[in-house]
Amino acid sequence: MSNVTISTLKKGDSPSTSMKYYDMTRTKDHKFFLRLQVAHYAREHGVRAAARTFECSRNTVRTWLRRYEQGGRSALKEQSRAPHSCPHKTSPHHERKVIEARKHMPCAGPKRLKDLFGLKPSQGAIARILRQKGLTKKRRKKRERKHDLRAIKARYKPFERLQADTKPLFDIPAYWPQMTDQRLPRYQYTTRDVKSGALFLDYADELSATYATMAAERLLEHFARQGLELEHTILSTDNGAEYGGQERRTRQRGFPAAIRRNGVQHRFLPPATPNAHADVESSHASIELEFFDLEHFQSRDEFFNKARIYQYWWNFARINYSKGGKTPAQILEEEGVDPCILLINPLDLGQMLKHLDISKVTNPRVGQDVPALPELLI
Repeated sequence: MSNVTISTLKKGDSPSTSMKYYDMTRTKDHKFFLRLQVAHYAREHGVRAAARTFECSRNTVRTWLRRYEQGGRSALKEQSRAPHSCPHKTSPHHERKVIEARKHMPCAGPKRLKDLFGLKPSQGAIARILRQKGLTKKRRKKRERKHDLRAIKARYKPFERLQADTKPLFDIPAYWPQMTDQRLPRYQYTTRDVKSGALFLDYADELSATYATMAAERLLEHFARQGLELEHTILSTDNGAEYGGQERRTRQRGFPAAIRRNGVQHRFLPPATPNAHADVESSHASIELEFFDLEHFQSRDEFFNKARIYQYWWNFARINYSKGGKTPAQILEEEGVDPCILLINPLDLGQMLKHLDISKVTNPRVGQDVPALPELLI
């Protein structure tokens, strides 16, 4: 490497832009250092000589020389090339609307925020605003990518496949203080239709086969009263004790027997197949974020009123983007099923059991594995 620097060249010297190794490595910004050398050389030898030496246009030399003379060394730093104005940029007013919507419903993404709150910016603009304001959450990546069963599920008929599961509520941090203070339900009994994504909720203070059977039979009898054919319906559950999954022989009573009496097939999930119940499990994740983390309850009655509103919102207004951007009611209507079948309120199973006339039941025993019941449940 030549030891002759640009600043030491004199008139008559051969043009060369070689620089000392020390000069090249002492600065992180080589563009700035090169511009500084151009300005120094132009001041000493002239604009034309600098243009020939550095093999650039005279206008380029004049630009850096003028900036150097007007602003010194700091004027040679890289300047932003962004336009001074952007007519289509999201206004501060709409940015505030996006931020307010996100804070009101932190579980919703850009697409759902736009649909729910009628936001004017595009989905991409909303995502950018959330990212810039630090309002996004990193999602955990799945180690194994599961097969997408949406195409298979779309071929089902309405209520041909039902999934039932229970959700403990006492492990939800936002809900637990309210649950203990107001004596709110501790368990949620959930049933979901795979085809439409329709959701049906019931609640109780205990986990038992009695309550699981009451919830399932009440829903199946409601379907029958609405004229729904149940002969091809399959209701699947996990192997929990409330569903009779620990029994080693087929019995004439209990949850599976009660389901069969209503003309519906009952299936247990095979062991170690949690993804087989993805529909009802995903609804549990959503309801925790959209309902239990956001709502506040002052009494047990208020809890059931808000649970009823949430269930109706889910079935009639909440868009399901994994099912073609439609609501469960819209899917049922397209399939020729009256959406009024979704009009059934969440039930307090404990209160229902208290008001049940046990004297009219053939087998009045009520307990963990023996349900009291069914045809009397409305």
